[in-house]
Amino acid sequence: MSDAGDAALTARPPPLPLPVAAAAAGALLLWSGTAIANKIAVGHMDAMTAGILRSMLAGLIAAGVALACRFPFPRIGRQRGLLVLSGVASFAAWPMLLSLGLGRTTANHAGLIMAMIPVFTGLIAAAFERRWPRLGWWVGVALALVGTFFLVFHRGDGTSDAGEVTVLGDLIVLSGVVICALGYVTGGKLSPVIGTWATTFWGLALACLVLVPAFALLAERTDWSAVGSAGWLAIAYMTFLSSLLGYAAWFWALGHGGIARIGSWQFAQPVMTLGFAALILAEAITLPLLISAAAILAGTAIAQRQAAR
Repeated sequence: MSDAGDAALTARPPPLPLPVAAAAAGALLLWSGTAIANKIAVGHMDAMTAGILRSMLAGLIAAGVALACRFPFPRIGRQRGLLVLSGVASFAAWPMLLSLGLGRTTANHAGLIMAMIPVFTGLIAAAFERRWPRLGWWVGVALALVGTFFLVFHRGDGTSDAGEVTVLGDLIVLSGVVICALGYVTGGKLSPVIGTWATTFWGLALACLVLVPAFALLAERTDWSAVGSAGWLAIAYMTFLSSLLGYAAWFWALGHGGIARIGSWQFAQPVMTLGFAALILAEAITLPLLISAAAILAGTAIAQRQAAR
């Protein structure tokens, strides 16, 4: 093998550009606060309705913005298919399946399954690109999953009662995780073609085709006159910051930093959520939580480095 070939094999991957890293970190920061906002919202309204409402409101706003700003709409059939998959998967199917699954299983099980989103994101991206992740990537994934398992099941809050868990509930959440990962991949692939804002806003708008009928069916579960200001503020946070700004930043980072490389960053999200929970909800940060956080961050670093290669 030539010296040039040896150099190509041993060369380190270039670091992520600062704007890409900032966009990915910002999206995860916003999404980490979503769990806190969602917890406040469900204290005021039906849980599944709250999950649908945030995306539906964001979708209605996005439709108006996309039309007013004349965001480009895909002209090629394959690109339109990517947009439909991204919008319906990320903004409609995923929040609905998560809410439905949580009605049949515990938050512990759902949280552990949700930690596999980067795994499926990387696998689906590899399938699209016809490649297989490196062994080192799997090592990082395994370490991060161990940390996530420790994080979820050592909270000492008594929510891991096996009597509350059903196989159906876990399978529903798992199917939602796969669909969510598919939405990330398709959105990340379309974003460089028509732009981040077009991908996000048109995707949200198309999701309303599913969300509006679903909301009409579930709206009667909530006494809207009893919803307080805190509940509406929580919905506003999830609508404008989590759904609109968060997804726009995330898709942009995926499109410019690589789906597998950026997708592995999601392992850090549970750690960021713990920080918000401690700051806003005064939840204690114990030694077991710090240990799991260290494992998650180490696994994320390994997976990110291997994906970049």
